[in-house]
Amino acid sequence: HHHHHHHHHHQHTPKAEDVASMQSQSASNQSYHQTMFFCLSLRLGVLLCSGITLAWSLFYCLNRHFVESHFLAVMGGYCLASRIAMAIVQVSGVPFGMLGFLGAWNCKPAYISWYNGWEMLRLVAWLFMLKEDIPLLLRCENWVDSVESMKETYGWNAELFDSAMAGRCHSDRVHFFILSTLTLLVLSYVASATSQYSELMSSVPKHLLPVPKDLSSGIYYAHSTGERGYINGMYGAVPPVGAPSTLREEQA
Repeated sequence: HHHHHHHHHHQHTPKAEDVASMQSQSASNQSYHQTMFFCLSLRLGVLLCSGITLAWSLFYCLNRHFVESHFLAVMGGYCLASRIAMAIVQVSGVPFGMLGFLGAWNCKPAYISWYNGWEMLRLVAWLFMLKEDIPLLLRCENWVDSVESMKETYGWNAELFDSAMAGRCHSDRVHFFILSTLTLLVLSYVASATSQYSELMSSVPKHLLPVPKDLSSGIYYAHSTGERGYINGMYGAVPPVGAPSTLREEQA
């Protein structure tokens, strides 16, 4: 099973009758100007964020108790309902993070829109978690003053009881409000950047998206020339690892 890769690093020239060339020009400029975290192209941004999502979800699956106890201030989980909501997000983050990563790597618009839909659900889960956990944290001190009535109302809560006994209620609250809100903002930003990327992919004419025949040239099509040097430096040096087997077979 021998591979001989054809490296066509030429610019893809649309046919003369192709009116879309004007449109493609503007789309490619647009892709160059729209950035993420002020410096990354949208595509690399989505690649990075979905990669982090996937890694974090895997880490969660392998060390659930560690994450639940050490990251309370970031992702909540002061009651069973919010813990379950976060667990659903983290576990589903494995397949959907993978989808997002492969979608950005291979320029697959459908993968990106599925990943983006999951990101929206992640935001909903975060809001649900805040709705569940904030009231509990606001009544944290009551675990010292009126343990019995709290136990009747909310059920036993070891986490908040320990907090209250150690006099940590106020600092835990401050940490939680700041960190969980910041996380929500970052996740919202990432989700909106992903949907921008998704729209961009659907606005770029088909002939500028990678043709699954030749990955080496295909990788550049959706990018402006300014970006190309950077991508060249990254992808040109190594054969693309993420290339699905079907692509390799077609090339062989």
